[in-house]
Amino acid sequence: MPKVAFAVNFYDGARAKQGIYFLTYSSIYTADETTDKNGNTSKKDFGLFNAQELLRLCYYSPDFVATALIPAGYMDIHSLNQDSSGLGDINLGAGYFLPIKQVDILPMLFVEFPTGVYNSSKAANIGSNQYDIKPMIFLHKTLGDFSIDAAAKYSFRLKNNTTDVLPGDELYLQCLLGYNLTDKFKLGPSINWMISKDKEQHGVTVSNSARETLSAGVDVYYRFSWLSVTFTYLYDVYTENSPKGHLFQLKTVYRF
Repeated sequence: MPKVAFAVNFYDGARAKQGIYFLTYSSIYTADETTDKNGNTSKKDFGLFNAQELLRLCYYSPDFVATALIPAGYMDIHSLNQDSSGLGDINLGAGYFLPIKQVDILPMLFVEFPTGVYNSSKAANIGSNQYDIKPMIFLHKTLGDFSIDAAAKYSFRLKNNTTDVLPGDELYLQCLLGYNLTDKFKLGPSINWMISKDKEQHGVTVSNSARETLSAGVDVYYRFSWLSVTFTYLYDVYTENSPKGHLFQLKTVYRF
């Protein structure tokens, strides 16, 4: 089952004050439709519901960033009469801001561990039963009341030894434009594109199994005195070999 990837949010690649930050991501992804290799509808009553709660701890020094992410969730595929719930795949990551003053640029490296609940006989799985190695680079630039946040992410997806499947590496390109309505309130349009390689099974490439998703939506951000909140909505405008649905996410950030 393809994963639901988090979009880039406001200030993801911005330098932050030194300290420890606690973040939560509460998300729901729903999809009644799946598509084939040409982007045409292959199933209209898929009935995917995926709810996830992700807890994240970050440490920022002036330049260095370290982070840990622990997800838990519930997935249901109504058309298959399958569901899964429990702990997801834990991620650990670290990065270092480049010494550039005009724009914030943050390269990071994440490793995803197969800690999640997994059953090889089911399509509905919270976990993936394989490691991912994920280099990323984030960018943030503020221009008066306007801002741009962008990210390029690549996932080296390693083999699932239970099924002998190599899922296919994934490339993500994400961009979010922002406008400050007040000094605490901002919003703007977001666009996300993902493309994968063909998967391999038992060492043989499965032709026409590559996936693609183009999603568009909006982010709304508000900063309180003690936390900030971001709401994200994304719609899958175009997909290939993937579900086509809606993502709703609420992100909070607390600084200790």
